[in-house]
Amino acid sequence: MKEYSIIELYDLLNQGKITSKKLVTNYLERIRIHDAYLNSLGDINMDAIHIAERLDKERKEKGPRSFLHGIPIAVKDNIFTNDTMRTTANSYAFSNFYAPFDATIVNQLREAGAIILAKANCSEFAYFMSMGKMPSGYGSMYGQVKHPYHPSIDPLGSSTGSAVSVAANLIVASLGTETNGSLMSPAQQNSVVSIKPTLGLVSRHGIIPISRLQDTAGPMSRTVEDSAILLDVIKGSDSQDEATLLQTTSEESYYLATQATPKVKRIGFLSFTNYPNDEEETAILTEAKALFSQLGAEVIEINYTYDLPSNRETLQHEFKTEINHFLSKLTGLQKVQSLRDIIDFNQKHSRRCLKYGQIDLVRSEMTDGRLKTLEYLKQRQSLIEATERYLSLFDMHKIDVLVTTKITGYPAIAGIPSLIIPAKPLIDTDPKSLIFIGQKWQESMLFSLGSYYERKTNHRIPPKLNQI
Repeated sequence: MKEYSIIELYDLLNQGKITSKKLVTNYLERIRIHDAYLNSLGDINMDAIHIAERLDKERKEKGPRSFLHGIPIAVKDNIFTNDTMRTTANSYAFSNFYAPFDATIVNQLREAGAIILAKANCSEFAYFMSMGKMPSGYGSMYGQVKHPYHPSIDPLGSSTGSAVSVAANLIVASLGTETNGSLMSPAQQNSVVSIKPTLGLVSRHGIIPISRLQDTAGPMSRTVEDSAILLDVIKGSDSQDEATLLQTTSEESYYLATQATPKVKRIGFLSFTNYPNDEEETAILTEAKALFSQLGAEVIEINYTYDLPSNRETLQHEFKTEINHFLSKLTGLQKVQSLRDIIDFNQKHSRRCLKYGQIDLVRSEMTDGRLKTLEYLKQRQSLIEATERYLSLFDMHKIDVLVTTKITGYPAIAGIPSLIIPAKPLIDTDPKSLIFIGQKWQESMLFSLGSYYERKTNHRIPPKLNQI
């Protein structure tokens, strides 16, 4: 099946050359053929074909609701969907949990006419169970997600199924989540596009949390334009998420930004003195500098010493508070009611659940849960100071955007947006991407610049699934 963009499908659907019902059946057939190996998706929506038929009828009678009308989408399996699909975070402890409501972003997708076809598999508890020891994309519920290009490549991060299903064309586009690299890393590894939005642009209500200081959801797609279309739908303020009440750009159209000529004046190309670029990364940056110089932008070389401390311990403190509060809202709906319950459940089912241990859950449970110990406050302050030094680069060099080939935790911890785009055809086992980083609420600029880069380079190639 050809890789279609959202706009291509929108036009075909409006012209009557295909129906949403046919789209759903086509993608279900690809899932049947390829996902037994890839294991990128969890539950499939039993109502998907009926929903597609209803949306086909609505299109004929009233016209489309949006670009997403009748388009099949997958959402990560830590995002609530109130339907026939479970929300498990790839944890056996949630094996029978059906969410009592739609996450805000799922409701927004449904209102736009999108079809939630499947839940995307992920690393257990968004890779916050046994970091480093547990492989990315593994969980006790569904097992291991596989890479679509080559079996030796790590799918990386927690939104592995969201990235793999899109890369393998099992779905049009998907939603993932990120706390500290779980959109950026799987996007790079699987040669797809993603944007981690400004913290507060997208509601987290109805998403199994790690830390509200860093958690966000974001799109994953094969083109910059498709990610912009998805983000246009899921952005917005929500009384259920305090951070979203701060946003200032909700009326902007990110789709229109992808169609516009970039207006950036100064672009900072960021290299880390203690993590030097390899030969291929240098070539990628050289190509991008030439493209942006042709655009009329001034290219600024920035060398910076990476100095961000690990935030694993701060997240352990925050996770206990977050997960216990979250589970308290599900009393009577879920067999585990606290972090302690999850740990005990895993111990009871250790053969299945503790193949790689649960060190992060245990260490999180050991914290006091009040977020006021001197150790925690010092660690969080050190992260704040490191990100403030990083953010000072924008004013210091009077730049509009940072561009780099290195994925770091600075944008996630600072809550600023980052857009990632494939920077080479993935014909080997070493994926590379270009990352565009802006200040808060600068998604439109990133989309405009990223779309320009994508059109000029067009590096991405699809995986050859029959050769895996």
